[in-house]
Amino acid sequence: MKSMNERWLQKQARNCLRHYGCDDDMMPLDEDDWRELCARIAAAKERQPNADIYELVHDAVYRFIAGS
Repeated sequence: MKSMNERWLQKQARNCLRHYGCDDDMMPLDEDDWRELCARIAAAKERQPNADIYELVHDAVYRFIAGS
């Protein structure tokens, strides 16, 4: 079962992906990708506790899409 924090991060990442033109039917991530993306965001927040979470989400989604 996903934690509330992971669900919230997924929701934020989905919203960000929509800004990049992905709709709900064509989300390019499978379950492992979602887990990895949420882990990247959480790790970035730990490294940068004062950073805005929305910026971290956008950065992580962009890097994920760009293949970085």
